[in-house]
Amino acid sequence: MKLYYWPKTRAFRALWMLEEIGAPYHIEHVNIRAGEQGSPAFRHLNPMTKLPALDDNGVHVSESGAVLLYLADKFPAAGLGATLDDPLRGRFLQWLFFTPGCLEPAMAEKMTGSPGNTFSFGWGDFDRVQQAIETALEEGEWLLGERFSAADLLLAGTLQIAFMAKLLEPKGRFGDYVERAVSRDGHARALAVEQREIAALKK
Repeated sequence: MKLYYWPKTRAFRALWMLEEIGAPYHIEHVNIRAGEQGSPAFRHLNPMTKLPALDDNGVHVSESGAVLLYLADKFPAAGLGATLDDPLRGRFLQWLFFTPGCLEPAMAEKMTGSPGNTFSFGWGDFDRVQQAIETALEEGEWLLGERFSAADLLLAGTLQIAFMAKLLEPKGRFGDYVERAVSRDGHARALAVEQREIAALKK
Protein backbone atom coordinates (compact mmCIF):
# COMPACT_ATOMS: atom_id res chain seq x y z
CA MET A 1 0.00 0.00 0.00
CA LYS A 2 1.50 3.31 -1.08
CA LEU A 3 0.27 6.64 0.30
CA TYR A 4 1.13 9.73 -1.71
CA TYR A 5 1.75 12.27 1.00
CA TRP A 6 3.13 15.62 2.07
CA PRO A 7 2.96 17.07 5.60
CA LYS A 8 0.23 19.53 6.52
CA THR A 9 -2.11 18.47 3.73
CA ARG A 10 -5.33 16.50 3.52
CA ALA A 11 -3.14 13.43 3.12
CA PHE A 12 -3.14 13.34 6.92
CA ARG A 13 -6.68 11.96 6.75
CA ALA A 14 -5.51 8.90 4.85
CA LEU A 15 -2.47 8.58 7.10
CA TRP A 16 -4.71 8.59 10.17
CA MET A 17 -6.99 6.00 8.56
CA LEU A 18 -4.08 3.71 7.76
CA GLU A 19 -2.82 3.97 11.33
CA GLU A 20 -6.30 3.19 12.66
CA ILE A 21 -6.47 0.10 10.45
CA GLY A 22 -2.94 -1.03 11.23
CA ALA A 23 -2.26 -2.00 7.63
CA PRO A 24 1.34 -1.78 6.36
CA TYR A 25 1.94 1.15 4.04
CA HIS A 26 4.73 3.09 2.42
CA ILE A 27 4.86 6.88 2.15
CA GLU A 28 5.60 8.28 -1.29
CA HIS A 29 6.45 11.96 -0.98
CA VAL A 30 4.84 14.45 -3.33
CA ASN A 31 6.68 17.72 -2.80
CA ILE A 32 3.96 20.29 -3.27
CA ARG A 33 6.48 23.07 -2.67
CA ALA A 34 8.34 21.95 -5.79
CA GLY A 35 5.13 21.48 -7.75
CA GLU A 36 5.43 17.69 -8.03
CA GLN A 37 1.65 17.37 -7.73
CA GLY A 38 1.43 18.84 -11.23
CA SER A 39 3.67 16.24 -12.84
CA PRO A 40 2.15 14.02 -15.56
CA ALA A 41 2.79 10.95 -13.39
CA PHE A 42 0.82 12.34 -10.46
CA ARG A 43 -1.92 13.76 -12.69
CA HIS A 44 -2.48 10.20 -13.82
CA LEU A 45 -3.20 9.27 -10.20
CA ASN A 46 -5.27 12.36 -9.41
CA PRO A 47 -6.18 14.74 -12.23
CA MET A 48 -7.11 17.34 -9.59
CA THR A 49 -3.41 17.38 -8.52
CA LYS A 50 -4.36 17.15 -4.86
CA LEU A 51 -3.44 14.90 -1.95
CA PRO A 52 -4.13 12.27 -0.77
CA ALA A 53 -3.81 9.53 -3.34
CA LEU A 54 -3.41 5.83 -2.74
CA ASP A 55 -1.89 3.01 -4.77
CA ASP A 56 -2.91 -0.46 -3.63
CA ASN A 57 -0.97 -2.80 -5.90
CA GLY A 58 -2.05 -0.90 -8.99
CA VAL A 59 -5.50 0.14 -7.74
CA HIS A 60 -5.41 3.94 -7.68
CA VAL A 61 -7.75 5.93 -5.46
CA SER A 62 -7.86 9.68 -4.88
CA GLU A 63 -10.24 12.11 -3.13
CA SER A 64 -10.28 11.88 0.65
CA GLY A 65 -13.73 10.36 1.03
CA ALA A 66 -13.05 7.75 -1.66
CA VAL A 67 -9.72 6.79 -0.09
CA LEU A 68 -11.32 6.33 3.33
CA LEU A 69 -14.23 4.37 1.88
CA TYR A 70 -11.87 2.11 -0.08
CA LEU A 71 -9.83 1.38 3.04
CA ALA A 72 -12.90 0.86 5.24
CA ASP A 73 -14.31 -1.65 2.76
CA LYS A 74 -10.97 -3.40 2.18
CA PHE A 75 -10.34 -3.86 5.90
CA PRO A 76 -13.79 -4.53 7.43
CA ALA A 77 -12.27 -6.10 10.54
CA ALA A 78 -11.04 -2.64 11.57
CA GLY A 79 -14.67 -1.64 12.10
CA LEU A 80 -14.27 1.78 10.50
CA GLY A 81 -16.98 1.38 7.90
CA ALA A 82 -20.31 -0.34 7.42
CA THR A 83 -20.72 -3.43 5.27
CA LEU A 84 -23.32 -3.62 2.49
CA ASP A 85 -25.72 -5.55 4.72
CA ASP A 86 -25.27 -3.24 7.71
CA PRO A 87 -28.38 -1.13 8.40
CA LEU A 88 -26.03 1.78 9.13
CA ARG A 89 -24.44 1.63 5.66
CA GLY A 90 -26.65 4.42 4.33
CA ARG A 91 -25.92 6.73 7.24
CA PHE A 92 -22.22 5.94 6.99
CA LEU A 93 -22.12 6.89 3.31
CA GLN A 94 -24.20 10.00 3.90
CA TRP A 95 -21.81 11.37 6.50
CA LEU A 96 -18.69 10.26 4.69
CA PHE A 97 -19.76 12.32 1.66
CA PHE A 98 -21.13 15.17 3.79
CA THR A 99 -17.71 16.53 4.76
CA PRO A 100 -16.29 17.09 1.25
CA GLY A 101 -19.70 17.76 -0.33
CA CYS A 102 -21.22 20.12 2.25
CA LEU A 103 -18.90 21.13 5.07
CA GLU A 104 -15.80 22.00 3.04
CA PRO A 105 -17.65 24.10 0.42
CA ALA A 106 -19.55 25.91 3.18
CA MET A 107 -16.29 26.60 5.01
CA ALA A 108 -14.68 27.97 1.84
CA GLU A 109 -17.69 30.17 1.24
CA LYS A 110 -17.54 31.48 4.80
CA MET A 111 -13.79 32.14 4.68
CA THR A 112 -13.96 34.03 1.39
CA GLY A 113 -17.06 36.01 2.28
CA SER A 114 -18.97 34.72 -0.73
CA PRO A 115 -22.69 35.52 -0.58
CA GLY A 116 -23.51 32.01 -1.79
CA ASN A 117 -26.91 30.76 -2.86
CA THR A 118 -28.75 28.77 -0.21
CA PHE A 119 -31.38 27.60 -2.71
CA SER A 120 -29.12 26.39 -5.52
CA PHE A 121 -26.03 25.25 -3.64
CA GLY A 122 -26.21 21.69 -2.34
CA TRP A 123 -24.65 22.64 0.99
CA GLY A 124 -27.06 25.49 1.63
CA ASP A 125 -24.80 27.62 3.80
CA PHE A 126 -22.49 27.34 6.77
CA ASP A 127 -25.26 27.72 9.34
CA ARG A 128 -27.28 24.90 7.77
CA VAL A 129 -24.24 22.64 7.71
CA GLN A 130 -23.43 23.47 11.32
CA GLN A 131 -26.99 22.66 12.40
CA ALA A 132 -26.91 19.35 10.54
CA ILE A 133 -23.79 18.30 12.44
CA GLU A 134 -25.24 19.46 15.75
CA THR A 135 -28.36 17.37 15.17
CA ALA A 136 -26.34 14.29 14.23
CA LEU A 137 -24.19 14.54 17.34
CA GLU A 138 -27.23 14.77 19.59
CA GLU A 139 -27.90 11.11 18.82
CA GLY A 140 -24.64 9.65 20.13
CA GLU A 141 -20.93 10.12 20.64
CA TRP A 142 -20.25 9.35 16.97
CA LEU A 143 -22.06 9.73 13.67
CA LEU A 144 -23.05 6.05 13.76
CA GLY A 145 -24.04 6.26 17.40
CA GLU A 146 -21.59 4.44 19.64
CA ARG A 147 -19.22 3.38 16.86
CA PHE A 148 -16.35 5.50 15.57
CA SER A 149 -16.02 5.28 11.80
CA ALA A 150 -14.13 6.76 8.85
CA ALA A 151 -16.92 9.32 8.59
CA ASP A 152 -15.98 10.63 12.04
CA LEU A 153 -12.30 10.68 11.13
CA LEU A 154 -13.06 12.84 8.10
CA LEU A 155 -15.49 15.14 9.88
CA ALA A 156 -13.42 15.61 13.04
CA GLY A 157 -10.27 16.34 11.04
CA THR A 158 -12.09 18.97 9.01
CA LEU A 159 -13.66 20.53 12.09
CA GLN A 160 -10.13 21.00 13.41
CA ILE A 161 -9.47 23.16 10.35
CA ALA A 162 -12.67 25.09 11.05
CA PHE A 163 -11.40 25.72 14.58
CA MET A 164 -8.03 26.94 13.33
CA ALA A 165 -9.75 29.22 10.80
CA LYS A 166 -11.93 30.55 13.65
CA LEU A 167 -15.10 29.54 11.83
CA LEU A 168 -16.18 27.60 14.90
CA GLU A 169 -15.28 27.73 18.55
CA PRO A 170 -13.55 24.55 19.83
CA LYS A 171 -16.03 24.08 22.65
CA GLY A 172 -19.38 22.51 23.45
CA ARG A 173 -20.59 19.50 21.50
CA PHE A 174 -18.23 20.18 18.57
CA GLY A 175 -15.21 20.61 20.80
CA ASP A 176 -15.97 17.47 22.79
CA TYR A 177 -16.49 15.46 19.61
CA VAL A 178 -13.17 16.48 18.07
CA GLU A 179 -11.37 15.90 21.35
CA ARG A 180 -12.74 12.34 21.51
CA ALA A 181 -11.56 11.70 17.96
CA VAL A 182 -8.04 13.06 18.34
CA SER A 183 -7.61 11.22 21.64
CA ARG A 184 -7.61 7.91 19.78
CA ASP A 185 -4.38 5.93 19.54
CA GLY A 186 -4.60 5.89 15.75
CA HIS A 187 -4.56 9.67 15.63
CA ALA A 188 -1.61 9.79 18.03
CA ARG A 189 0.36 7.42 15.81
CA ALA A 190 -0.49 9.38 12.67
CA LEU A 191 0.44 12.64 14.37
CA ALA A 192 3.80 11.18 15.37
CA VAL A 193 4.47 10.30 11.72
CA GLU A 194 3.40 13.77 10.62
CA GLN A 195 5.66 15.44 13.17
CA ARG A 196 8.55 13.24 12.10
CA GLU A 197 7.98 14.21 8.48
CA ILE A 198 7.81 17.91 9.35
CA ALA A 199 11.04 17.66 11.35
CA ALA A 200 12.77 15.94 8.42
CA LEU A 201 11.92 18.90 6.17
CA LYS A 202 13.70 21.28 8.53
CA LYS A 203 17.01 19.43 8.36
